[in-house]
Amino acid sequence: MEQITSSQIREKIQNKESFVLDMFATWCGPCKTLLTNLEIAKKSSLSVPVYKFDIDSDRDFAVSEMGVRSVPTLKFFKGGEITNTKVGVVPVNDLVELINS
Repeated sequence: MEQITSSQIREKIQNKESFVLDMFATWCGPCKTLLTNLEIAKKSSLSVPVYKFDIDSDRDFAVSEMGVRSVPTLKFFKGGEITNTKVGVVPVNDLVELINS
């Protein structure tokens, strides 16, 4: 799964792209579990790309612009707009359903 920067996220939003963003921290145990679940879900046919963003690389962006209060946080974007947010570990089957809906 590709890790992207805050400027790349802003560009995707400006270009009105649809994607899922896994906002994580390297020190977060549940984040590692969610990453594993996302990797498994990725083997299914997902309708949009999934990226990851390390909140420690730009905390101001994560908190001020993305509204992250805890990790892991998934942000779902459609046409550059946030359509859904999930906090915590999400099971694989639920991930596939959420991403493809």
